[in-house]
Amino acid sequence: MSATYYSGRYWNDLVSVRRHLAIRATGEPGVTWYEWLGREGRTFDRVLMLNCGNGWVERALHDARLIGSVVGVDIDAGFIEGARLAAGKCGLDAEYVLVDVDREDLPEGPFDLVVNHAAAHHIAYIDRAMRQIHERLAPDGLFVSWDYVGPHRNQYSRAQWEAASAVNNELPEALRQTMAYPDLDLMIATDRSEAVHSELVLPMIDRYFDVEWLRRLGGGIAYPLLTHNEAIHDAADDEAEPWIDHVMQADQRFVESHPEHNLFAFVVARRRADLPPEQALIDWEYEERMREEEAAANGFEYGPRTELALEIASFPTPGPIGAFAARRLPGLTSAYNRMVEWVRRSARRR
Repeated sequence: MSATYYSGRYWNDLVSVRRHLAIRATGEPGVTWYEWLGREGRTFDRVLMLNCGNGWVERALHDARLIGSVVGVDIDAGFIEGARLAAGKCGLDAEYVLVDVDREDLPEGPFDLVVNHAAAHHIAYIDRAMRQIHERLAPDGLFVSWDYVGPHRNQYSRAQWEAASAVNNELPEALRQTMAYPDLDLMIATDRSEAVHSELVLPMIDRYFDVEWLRRLGGGIAYPLLTHNEAIHDAADDEAEPWIDHVMQADQRFVESHPEHNLFAFVVARRRADLPPEQALIDWEYEERMREEEAAANGFEYGPRTELALEIASFPTPGPIGAFAARRLPGLTSAYNRMVEWVRRSARRR
């Protein structure tokens, strides 16, 4: 895995992937999640965009005539300025505020709509953030989340990684992904917020909101195979499209048979009428603070590493054979390690 693992082209940059995701999210071909949200003429007067980035999501909502005004927050001043300029050019009534959601309060509500689009998986103090969203959402407002909800810091299970590897090997060699299991040390060094508590996104939503619509978007197969796969992205449409569909169909079958390995979800929820009991709030705040303080003392690492990550990290052969086995066929790693250990024991007995 390179230092640029999280830069480049993602699976949803591919038109055919967006088509599949729209069907999974809304059940209607060609209908995006926000078009589906505005069915029957519903609009939202005041909107909060969580970690808005360059502002493209609210501009899409504006172009679809779904929103009146928007308040966007982000930790990056460059994003904030770019979003502000783009909003002015398209006539969107927007206010952008520099906010570190982990340490500062969200703007005051009420908001008719709060949107988390690929933002909450970057938040360390996610209970605190969801509690503030609950407090700022209007009683009849909606909270919409489209986010990565898979394993913490992309530390995939063996079952998912081997399933993705198997589908990768079905592709023409020229279109295959060069698979590399996400390196936890590198992720912490380059962006420790990436998927910091992604596995908590759905539980925290359930804690403060009543979910009206939940759709698993998959990704267990397609996300690691199509994201940063330059061969797929650069290929001619007539060459790539059949194989993208092949991957997406395999992905759909995988999430249907292994829902526990789902990576992305689309959620529409309403705030619960009341917050949980005061003692529960106190306990959750304490637990979250202790978790983050302990992680800071532990190099910002949470809990044990996956068995697969440990095996790959300890793979003794740095050459092409080791790289192939560790990256392409991780199921061979433990067998290889057993063989190496047997050779070492045999050498000691001589």
